[in-house]
Amino acid sequence: MKTKKPKVVITYATRWSYFEWFILGLYELEKNKKIDFKIKIPFISYICSNKMTRRIGKFFKIIKTDSYNLYGYIVYPNKIKKKFCIDSADSPYLFNSKDLEEVDCYFKMQCPIDLDKDSFALNSKVSIPWLDHFHKNEDGKYFVANAKGERRECFNFKENKFKIRPLMVGPRCLSDKISYRQLKKGYNNYLKDRKENKIKKVMCYFGNTKGPIPATNVINPDFDSEANLMGFFSGKIFHPNEKRAKVAEIIASLGDDYDSRVIRDGNADSNQERNRNLIIPLKVFCSHISKFEYNFNVSGFRLSIPNRFIESFIVGTGIITDKLSVRWYLPFSKNEVIETVKMGYEDGEEIDWNQVKKDIKNVKTSNSKDIIASFEEKWAPKKIAEYIVKEVEKCK
Repeated sequence: MKTKKPKVVITYATRWSYFEWFILGLYELEKNKKIDFKIKIPFISYICSNKMTRRIGKFFKIIKTDSYNLYGYIVYPNKIKKKFCIDSADSPYLFNSKDLEEVDCYFKMQCPIDLDKDSFALNSKVSIPWLDHFHKNEDGKYFVANAKGERRECFNFKENKFKIRPLMVGPRCLSDKISYRQLKKGYNNYLKDRKENKIKKVMCYFGNTKGPIPATNVINPDFDSEANLMGFFSGKIFHPNEKRAKVAEIIASLGDDYDSRVIRDGNADSNQERNRNLIIPLKVFCSHISKFEYNFNVSGFRLSIPNRFIESFIVGTGIITDKLSVRWYLPFSKNEVIETVKMGYEDGEEIDWNQVKKDIKNVKTSNSKDIIASFEEKWAPKKIAEYIVKEVEKCK
């Protein structure tokens, strides 16, 4: 009997929280009778989709294979079956060579603006080649993160880049579980904080004033490691957290309509005590964001786009950011994102901080209605799920 609608099946993942936005969208498409949707994963993988049991599973080595990627396939009404994966790696230059070969469509959450270049530029002095998820050393190849040793170059990137599609980044957490009821509940918790009328101008919320302590004597670096990056390229790149500290200082100087928070004055991996008075719990974070017209971003984590983008858009708040190096599957409108100067891994001494301050002070009044409308048209879970289903079908 001929299938009347696409059948979408998720077959494996380990880092479930990265993919909850897309899973919720697929559930909603099924509720609207646009697709059939199944999560057919090994029982132990389903058990470990819960945040706590996943930690237990990793500790006792029940989870044998870690992956940045979610895997699935779609069977279309013409009975053609196509495989896809979603790559959640924070590093825009990191890809899975095996998956690039095997899937029909490869979605990259942190997708570089230009895939035609030979490398990804961190700044004017340092570029990183397209690298593989897997480490060169055999002991680490089945555990893509936290294994020691350099990563090999992604040898088949060039011939398979036609499969790569940009995606987007969801919020930090919708739920501890991947059931429709729990994901929908988490989504509604974000929506309830939406406000069209803002009472303050610009906020920022950053973790540390410095990056991790640079690794020493690095010969074969893992460029997915911030400590390795900072140690290997010492004097050539300068961590984004240093720029975040300066931005926070500027915003703090602008008055009561601005809110500036940096949780720790120190290295990102130090045991320094956090300033607990400044911490905003995740459950009320979007409520805090919703008071402001804009949320300031400085690209970090290898110039990735963080969760604060979608956590702002969902409540009608725009983003001011440094120059972006990655993209989402649709362009940002001027109401959503305003770009100022390059920051990222640039030398802070060479940044025009007067221009940054001017850009913050002179920012136009945001149009929250337009930001909310744009969210519903472009970024809502159902919309991204529709894009995934259509884009996989286009891939040859």
